[in-house]
Amino acid sequence: MTSTITTTRATGPDQTDKARQTIDLLLTLDPDAQQLTLARLVAATLHDGRGTALERFAATGKLDHAAVLDELDRVRVPFEQEAWVDALARHILFASGGRS
Repeated sequence: MTSTITTTRATGPDQTDKARQTIDLLLTLDPDAQQLTLARLVAATLHDGRGTALERFAATGKLDHAAVLDELDRVRVPFEQEAWVDALARHILFASGGRS
């Protein structure tokens, strides 16, 4: 028996204006704030729901390094988003001073 993995894209309202606002806001921030904001946005797109370490980081900026890295190890994303996971992991490792 062969298993098949299917990725479904949800369609919703056009978020172009919201994306422009977010990009404009990011560009006004200093580089450290840009990195943190981007990391939180990525965490917001990847988390599995309330109470997860990724959700907590996305919502509050509070980072449990080990728990977030553990969750990232289990995240399954489309190929196009793998770079997001890598970038978030690098941010977390940098923020933790290289400890995991």
